Amino acid sequence: MTKRTFVDVKTALAEKYERLARLTCSVPRKATYAGHALKYRRQAAQAARDGHK
Repeated sequence: MTKRTFVDVKTALAEKYERLARLTCSVPRKATYAGHALKYRRQAAQAARDGHK
């Protein structure tokens, strides 16, 4: 997996969970999805900084 692809996948997952957090009506599920999105955003940022070694 190349650096570009890995970062793209993590970003796509973050976008997916952000979308799910907006669409759900359940407050606990909203928080869970927002947490997942934040985790994937952090992973994408870290991989971009590190050059995904």
